[in-house]
Amino acid sequence: MDLFGSGLSNGAIGAPTWLDLPAEARAALTSLMMQLILDHAAMAATPAKELDHDL
Repeated sequence: MDLFGSGLSNGAIGAPTWLDLPAEARAALTSLMMQLILDHAAMAATPAKELDHDL
């Protein structure tokens, strides 16, 4: 997804371009995406508990 590209939508017909969104919406979306990425990175960095599948 290219948020700052040519402004052409990649699939959502009628969706506003990034620059058409109000500054508050862009800031909120950026913050939410940053938190999602950081949460995912934190989960990926923590080794998963090994499950014992022996029955």
